[in-house]
Amino acid sequence: MEFPPFEHLLYYERVHGARLNISFSNIREFRLDGFGRSLPKDLDLNWTFRNGTPELRRLIARRHRASPNRVLVTTGATEGNFLVNASLVHPRDRVLVDIPIYSPLRDVPRGVGAKVVEIPRECKDGWRLDLDRWRKLAGRRACLLVFANLNNPTSTALSRSDLRALADIAEECDGHVLVDETFRELAFENRPPSAAEFGPRMIALSTVTKVCGLGTLRVGWIVGAPDLLERFAGLKDYTTGGGSIVSQTIASWALGRWDFFLRRAKRILDANRKIATDALRDLPALQGDVPVGGSVLFPHSTVHVGKLASRLLKQYGTVIAEGRFFGVPDHFRLGLGGEPRDLRMGLANLRRLLRAVS
Repeated sequence: MEFPPFEHLLYYERVHGARLNISFSNIREFRLDGFGRSLPKDLDLNWTFRNGTPELRRLIARRHRASPNRVLVTTGATEGNFLVNASLVHPRDRVLVDIPIYSPLRDVPRGVGAKVVEIPRECKDGWRLDLDRWRKLAGRRACLLVFANLNNPTSTALSRSDLRALADIAEECDGHVLVDETFRELAFENRPPSAAEFGPRMIALSTVTKVCGLGTLRVGWIVGAPDLLERFAGLKDYTTGGGSIVSQTIASWALGRWDFFLRRAKRILDANRKIATDALRDLPALQGDVPVGGSVLFPHSTVHVGKLASRLLKQYGTVIAEGRFFGVPDHFRLGLGGEPRDLRMGLANLRRLLRAVS
């Protein structure tokens, strides 16, 4: 195995001290005291559950309209993505990946030796999914088809009909479809169904990280057919084994209050969506609408994005995520889940710089 560098993560490590980062995809952090409860004093810190605690799996299953025996709790969606690829993909297998996309979804199959075929969407077409192209490229031998729903970085949704068509394509090519659903419920009343509803070839990933602002718990999950989960769990025995019982207990609290977290996220995103919409009207160098759902947007820039990001960081201490991380270098990602004042300040800095270079 030989994995490409995780450039997006390494970039964030380098710019960690910047004053403003307006590219994060998460909803702003939630603190432990916000739950108004304490960890049980008799919590067994010597024992953990191989597949996740029964209560956590029950709560996750409800979000995906699945049964608990179709849920495997992982150390974040990152581990889930690794387990699926390392279990199902072999050297020289053909893997099709939606572009733009969060880079580990593209690069983990490369790391396990797959031949990765990137299938770009076009901004000018509204990031429309070309199912005919997917069907043609899948042929009879694609091992895995990879998506995020909502897409990261565009917040574009796969519809029910898209998911049904992808399940059919997977059947035709004797493969599977992996859908990272980390942002799915941030479409709120327009949220698409979970891929897990569309048959045994469909695999869903998700996490409490983004919706809840609980990234340091490192609690994610895979939802899929029980026979697949046994394969993934067998590999997980050699990666992290059972996850942290402390993290899973707190994640259960969050899933038990999921409607609260969705309301909180919507309140934050609605306010920031208006700020971003107003700002983009005054930025002719940027093209692209603010999406109606999700926590990120991905405008096209007529100014060279690498130079723009570098100068924005150097002159204003402000961070954007370059589109090259996602496979589309003339765009960049902005996040809508942070503090409104930070977004206003960051966009004002972006406006000053764009006016100076235009």
